[in-house]
Amino acid sequence: MQIRNITLIPEQNRHQTVLKYCSCKNSLPYDSVNFSGKSEDNEQYLNAQKYANKMKVLNFFMEKNFQDYNLEKLEGIQNGIKIFEGMNIKEIAFLFENLHTIAIKRGCSNQCLHCYAGALPPEKDHDNYISRMPYETFIELTKGIGEIRERLGINPAKYKGEHYTDLYYDADCMEISLFDKEGREHDLTDLTDIYYKATNYQSIFDTAGWNPKNSKMQKRAEKYVNYFLSMDNEDKFFQINLSISPFNPAYARALELGYNPVNYSATTSVENQNSYDKGEQLYKIYINRIANMLYTFTPMLGEDNFNIIARPVENWETNMKNFTINDYKLIKKHVLDTLYLKYLDDLNTEQKYIQFQSQIKNNIMRYSDLMDNYDTDLIPAGRFKTLYLKRNPDINEKELENKFEEITYYKNSFENLKKYKNFKNTKMKYFKIIDANGRLHLYDGFRFIPTELQLNIETKDKITPAFSPKSEDFIITKEMINKNYAKKKSR
Repeated sequence: MQIRNITLIPEQNRHQTVLKYCSCKNSLPYDSVNFSGKSEDNEQYLNAQKYANKMKVLNFFMEKNFQDYNLEKLEGIQNGIKIFEGMNIKEIAFLFENLHTIAIKRGCSNQCLHCYAGALPPEKDHDNYISRMPYETFIELTKGIGEIRERLGINPAKYKGEHYTDLYYDADCMEISLFDKEGREHDLTDLTDIYYKATNYQSIFDTAGWNPKNSKMQKRAEKYVNYFLSMDNEDKFFQINLSISPFNPAYARALELGYNPVNYSATTSVENQNSYDKGEQLYKIYINRIANMLYTFTPMLGEDNFNIIARPVENWETNMKNFTINDYKLIKKHVLDTLYLKYLDDLNTEQKYIQFQSQIKNNIMRYSDLMDNYDTDLIPAGRFKTLYLKRNPDINEKELENKFEEITYYKNSFENLKKYKNFKNTKMKYFKIIDANGRLHLYDGFRFIPTELQLNIETKDKITPAFSPKSEDFIITKEMINKNYAKKKSR
């Protein structure tokens, strides 16, 4: 099917939208739907469209979620949308409920020791293997989601009451880009523009920094900051996050080599490698990388959606030396000392971010406040679990469960799901993740659960990197999904 151009109507014109829906029998041109040729498919679509139009009017006064609709009456509204071929409306509603991620690019260069996702290093596509979605497939996917959104008149996704979806699972946002068939690269701003226009969903931006000597990445970061600050883009990102933690591999390796961070001096140049050993060099590279990240994102200070994520462990975790709050605070001091020198140099040279001495103190204080909002509530998943068990070899699984109470909670929920094969017997909502090949997975922070659902996209037969933690043998069937939605009363 050739999907027509999608024109989304701004929220402020919603009243006009309702009048438009009320004034016509069909909200979509008949020839925009590519039916199978069966007359019952045509009739099914038209009946579903009548119900959808009725709900568009009712939603003007009291908005409902897609999953709250009478899905029996809505069956057929998806007819002719290629990516949903082979799926009924209940399965589509299940896919969108708590949709957390569309993982268009897999793999991360950072390799942080606490990575919950256990991200593998990026790997080039080969044979039947892909680590990123082709650009054309991404276009097809966003158009399909946009089309179902327009037919419903509401955002189909329901996630913690917010309309936002990550475009990554185990990737740093600085590294996310897709290539089209001509080999042209489309970075995150290009992809976000397309995604937001079609779906009206916000995204999340996360980065742990980049090599300042990588001119491509540095220019990209500066471009992204300007993009985030533009009034045209202020609604496209739910949050902009900079990640700072003592789990960076360069930091950890520096300590393994015997370097003591107490001896750090911000005034010693990274390039002057003859003046210090390999451990000191690695530590300085790490501090300079984080300071450069903060320096580049200076214009974002004061923005409501700008945030720093810091994840040390509690000081009383004696076996987690080098990763505690106190270790983090020392890193923070060294980063801000280095940032101060960068600001001072900027003031004395090009004045890119600093025009007055007072701005330096003000920016340092604001960053200091942001960096004080650290989170010690780490979960034993991915590489953090491996690291924790390595540092605490005497702890057994039962003790681990008692220490991290959420393990038992999520484990019991999963066991109930397997036992009863019914989501009503679980006390939690699983996040949904769509892989680069269109396959839907459930995720609770500790395990991946595969499903029988897969979008009908070009990459559906491709192999993607394995998820970490490893997917469970148990699979969510279409039968279970269809039983998940009880028949609702007619509206």
